[in-house]
Amino acid sequence: MKFFETIRIENGIPQHLSWHQERMNLTRKNILGLNKPIHIQDHLHDLPSKDLYRAKMIYDQNSIKTYYYIYKPKQIRTLKLIEAHISYEYKALDRKHLDSLRREANDYDDILIIKNGYLTDTSIANIALRQENIWYTPTAPLLPGTTRARLLTNGTILPKQIHYTELNNYHEIALMNAMIGFSIQKEISLISDF
Repeated sequence: MKFFETIRIENGIPQHLSWHQERMNLTRKNILGLNKPIHIQDHLHDLPSKDLYRAKMIYDQNSIKTYYYIYKPKQIRTLKLIEAHISYEYKALDRKHLDSLRREANDYDDILIIKNGYLTDTSIANIALRQENIWYTPTAPLLPGTTRARLLTNGTILPKQIHYTELNNYHEIALMNAMIGFSIQKEISLISDF
């Protein structure tokens, strides 16, 4: 089984490596049975010195390979709410279940996955919702993202179970991942068939 880590490379500088390293070493230990920690910096070579790049580190029990791609952000204006009972606790390269759900909502920019009635993640990002002046993130995301972990640690966001029927209680939504950081979506529509 293969896993991957996505790291933002901004003008030749990798961002937030300690958070990625922690998740990668946790996956290596819990899933691959590898107890010896690795240092991500040792696997980032010939970094692009200008512009914004996405480093994709693909790894398994035997190897770690890094690829660089110029980053072009995806515009998200519509999110289709989809109920699904999937698990994606570790950042596995095999995303066929997520990709299948994403295809179900092909007229929309992305999906917002509901599990047992509660909000989790989109197919590419963790989420946060603003109520008054406080940003909340679902207590049980599909994938514990590194940006989410960092913002929870510094108190920018707080964990909370959010039922899809409570969406009207929130005023804004933000998407967050390693590439976009914490991105408040000013013009986004949530579409539901529930």
